[in-house]
Amino acid sequence: MSYDPAWHCIVGTSFGSYVTHTLGGFLYFSVDKVHILLFRTAAEPSGHLR
Repeated sequence: MSYDPAWHCIVGTSFGSYVTHTLGGFLYFSVDKVHILLFRTAAEPSGHLR
């Protein structure tokens, strides 16, 4: 079983982050006082679905 990479988006005025991302899959920028963080991770199956 395999999954495509997953994109994540965080938007806010004040936050911290520590993320693991794939090569070429990280973007951080600001518009006025709003900060946007986009990053892509390799999604892996958890083994069990609930």
